[in-house]
Amino acid sequence: MSSQTVRIAWRERAAELVASSEEYLTTGIFGDAANISGTVVAYYRGAAWACERACGFDPDSLCEETIPQLESLRRFALDEALHHLMAEEPDQARGVLSEHLALRTRALADPLVVRDTYSDSSHSQPTFPHGGTEHWLGRLFLKRFSDTAIVNGKNVEITLRPATESIEAARTRAIALAQRSLPQLAHELFGSVHHVVLYRAAQPYSGYTISAPLFVFVAEQTFERDEVAAELLIHECLHQKLSDISVIRSLLRPDYVDSESATIAVPWSFGSDRIRRFSADRSFAAFHVYAHQSLLYLGMLATSKSESAAKLAADNLVLSWARAAHFDREFSTGPIRDEWGPDGYRFVEWLSHALWEIGKFRLPDGTILSSHADAFARPKTAADI
Repeated sequence: MSSQTVRIAWRERAAELVASSEEYLTTGIFGDAANISGTVVAYYRGAAWACERACGFDPDSLCEETIPQLESLRRFALDEALHHLMAEEPDQARGVLSEHLALRTRALADPLVVRDTYSDSSHSQPTFPHGGTEHWLGRLFLKRFSDTAIVNGKNVEITLRPATESIEAARTRAIALAQRSLPQLAHELFGSVHHVVLYRAAQPYSGYTISAPLFVFVAEQTFERDEVAAELLIHECLHQKLSDISVIRSLLRPDYVDSESATIAVPWSFGSDRIRRFSADRSFAAFHVYAHQSLLYLGMLATSKSESAAKLAADNLVLSWARAAHFDREFSTGPIRDEWGPDGYRFVEWLSHALWEIGKFRLPDGTILSSHADAFARPKTAADI
């Protein structure tokens, strides 16, 4: 059998596995993006109704927004207000919502913000928001991210960056690469996030924060390599999807406290050998990302056009799969399971099934992917380089 025939064969196998895995990961209570997002919209509609009445605001004063920035701010304000109301702190809830409505009034008077009203093009994939690096709302979103951007226990310096023509072109290429590799999943994930906020920092390379839902944050240098940008855009959009799932599903026990959670040892850290410990919540997020990231690189392998591209995809497929498998093993026993809610068990079972189906793939070197379960520390993922 010629080497060309062999390459065609493993590409075909990869494409078939990508198609079946995408079908699995886009259906059911944890996969169906349209159902998840629709349920979340209904949840926030009910949350707004409850907050308006509990806090004495006019009906529909907190209704769904057509401007992405305002919808993001509204959802977080409602989350905060509900937290105060459940703690029997109505004055604090009223203060949060009053501050939000004042911010909304200011934003509606700003023509740059109004220009970002939803359209078919902007809603189908994340775009850079209008406004320069000094725009006040852009700075607000960046601050919400930077307040949570901690590397090795320290806050990092982050600055807002403009989206130049070359960066915009790189964003387009990265989205096209992700969509070529995962036609169904990438389309659904990109449709759940409205804007990419561009910044400059040595680390992290990207991020997501629950205080700015529907937005993702990506470092400027990420767009120097298409595969890095594609990976991290998918990565952060997955965090938005899991955040939505967490709103409507009981992944964690009712009295879960993140700072008191049992933890899992994670033996890799930004290219170093430092062992970190992840809470149950963070472990779910990492497992979710690495399992899907495995499929992304399998898709890149299936559609690769050169030997170098195939090798890069295969190396990162091995690493991503091994890292997901590490969490899967750690989830099988131990006190981490005591942190889960009823849907947490179902979530792990659902994702584990997809992971081990992908693990059956025979790599171009002839080895089975699942035989590399201990390869979680080498080489680096595209984003770690």
